[in-house]
This record gives sequence, C-alpha cells and structure tokens, in this order.
Amino acid sequence: MFYASLHSPLWAKPLSLVFWRALSFSLLTGLLLSACGGGTTTTADPTDPNNITPPTITPPVVNPNTSSTVSPGVYTALWNGKEITSIVMRTSNAANNTAQLYALQFNSPDPDIYAGTATGIGTISANIANLTYFQNVSGTLRTGTAALSVPSAGLLKTVVSYAATPTEGARELTWYANPDNALKLDSPATASQLAGKWTGRWTYAFGFVENLSLTFTADPTASEPNRLSTTSSTLFQQDCQMTAGEAKPALGGINLFSVSFKVPPATQCFLKNQTLTGVAYVTSSPVPGKSQRLQWLAIAPDGRGVSFRADR
Repeated sequence: MFYASLHSPLWAKPLSLVFWRALSFSLLTGLLLSACGGGTTTTADPTDPNNITPPTITPPVVNPNTSSTVSPGVYTALWNGKEITSIVMRTSNAANNTAQLYALQFNSPDPDIYAGTATGIGTISANIANLTYFQNVSGTLRTGTAALSVPSAGLLKTVVSYAATPTEGARELTWYANPDNALKLDSPATASQLAGKWTGRWTYAFGFVENLSLTFTADPTASEPNRLSTTSSTLFQQDCQMTAGEAKPALGGINLFSVSFKVPPATQCFLKNQTLTGVAYVTSSPVPGKSQRLQWLAIAPDGRGVSFRADR
C-alpha cells in the first residue's frame, strides 16, 4: 500500500483542486451557521395564533331591507300620525354586537330624543338597559329600557318602557319602522355630502331657533381624510354656543356620520361645560325645490341634547 513508505512519490503530490474547493465550502458553511447562531435557529410558526396580529375587521354593511337581524341603519315610522326616526350606529370596532340607538319622536316640529346602548346587534333581538328619554318643551329627562327586534325582514320593532315616577305614570310605547330607502346606506359617508352651509331648525327642548346655520368645512387628517369641522355663530337658550364641532364617517363603512361638539361655561345654558356626541346623515329631501335633507342630533352623557333638521 502506498503509506508503507514515507518516500512514496504519491505522498509528495500536490493537493488537488477538488480538495481545496471542498475545504472552502466547509469553512464557509461553518461561518454561516455561526453567524445565524448555529444549527439551532428557529422560525416563528406563522400558523400559531400567538404570532398572528389580528387585522382590523370592518363588518360588511347589512341590507336592512332583507336582514332578519337587528342591523345598523336609519328606520322611519308613523306612530299615531307622528314621525319617528330611529338610527342604529356602531360606535366601537372592539364590539361588533354593540351599537348606539338614537330616535327622534316628532310630536311637533321639534322632537323628543331617545338614546341608549344596544347589545345584540346582528342577532334577532337587541336590548337597551340605559335608555334615556329627553322630552321636548318640558325638558324632562326619564330613564328606562328598550328592546329591538325584527319580526320580519325589513321591519324593526322597538319597545320602550319607563317606570312610574312621583310626577309621571309608567309608560310603554311600541313602534314598527322600515328602512329609509332614500338613504344609500351601503355608500360610505364622504365629506362632500356635508360640506357647506345648512340652514334649518335647531331644537333644544326649551325652545328652538329657526333659520340657524351649521357650516361644515373639510378638516382632514392623515387617519381621517373625510373629517369636517362644524361651526355656528348663533347662540341658543340665551348663551349656549357650539365650539369644537366635528363630523366624521361612522364606523363600518355605513352612510352615517359621527358628530360631536362642546359647550363652554355659560350662565343660563342647560348644557354648559358638556361634550355632546351623536349622529348625522344626509338623505333625499321631501321639500319641493330641495334635493337634500340633513338630520343631525347630539346628546350629553346624561341623555339631554339638541337636534337639527335642514333642507337644501
């Protein structure tokens, strides 16, 4: 065998090119493994729920005309010949089964205001445990409960109940409302719908202001491109004044606006030092010569509030 003698000619032969290539590859592989922490490197499992960032989910807009569940939207009814408008609007991305109910009961040109948080949106019934009822003219504020249900597709049933008080008896009121089909519910709200001046009737329970103007001006931000500022130079109830008014599209891609404004300290104003929040939408106007109607309302945390209706 060749290793029997140290003087064998084979021992002195230069190392082959193949050997040097193999050695270089081994060294390079070792360096790469060292740089990566050796052969024990692990990769996060993309299927592990702990490693997945949940996306922001916007539920699809449900057509209230065909839905058999309580769904966001605008619903209108006649109760004893009087108009009632109900608005169901989601206010949180975290709780898809929760929404805010606002309702206007027009016993006169100036409405009573109902408001409360509904749970059970997306099911056949929703309950409101904190309903408030702010009465026009008297300014009386009552609390109670309400239930929303859908006895048939496209029909929203509302039942409100109040316990007796020392000055008023117990009350239960039921109405059935249909979707406002003049409102294109599945078209996302945009700033252009509200932009400009609206002149109409402002109601604040203890009185009203005819021909009050609200002006909506585009005030976009990077995260809210359809945000608008809301201003009015007119005072109501002697020294109530709107400041820091704002409107922006409501959650869920629905054709509603979330609105808010503040009332600064005042002497006579029943809403002084309050921040009010609410809803607005633009639908077709029934007034001859007008094409658009704005319905807007906002309430303080205790349920007292104001409303505004204008056609242009």
